[in-house]
Amino acid sequence: MKALLIILSATWKFAATFPVAIYIFEMTFIETLVYTNMGGLIGIIVSLFFSKALIHLWNKFTSKKSGRPKKNKKTFTQFNRRVVLLKTKYGMPGIAILTPVLLSIPLGTFLTAKYYRHKKNSYLLLIVGQVVWSFIYTIILTQLNFNSLT
Repeated sequence: MKALLIILSATWKFAATFPVAIYIFEMTFIETLVYTNMGGLIGIIVSLFFSKALIHLWNKFTSKKSGRPKKNKKTFTQFNRRVVLLKTKYGMPGIAILTPVLLSIPLGTFLTAKYYRHKKNSYLLLIVGQVVWSFIYTIILTQLNFNSLT
């Protein structure tokens, strides 16, 4: 049951899962790596299919609505500005690095599916970023021993 909870948690918010796995469920180094990476990989795959379907439906809806592709000027919100800044300044490597840490896996996968769907290695970069962060989090959190501080 603990493993399933960690896998499901890692599919949504990857970074928040590690303290739960290590300190609350007292999982070993290998268990933490296996379950969080399994959850992250499942999250990327599921989010990829939902993102592609959502983008396809959105494009289909907006083109049918007016009879031709929409040419209206876009309104930029603060969130849109941040996404554009992230895309232009850091590109796909920036999205891959920030997805497990600051962004959630579904949001990072959506941005990849929207802006980098034609690049063959974009989804591989997401997976590599997730695995690297998994090692970093697990090494740091297993080396910290909060029980000895009390």
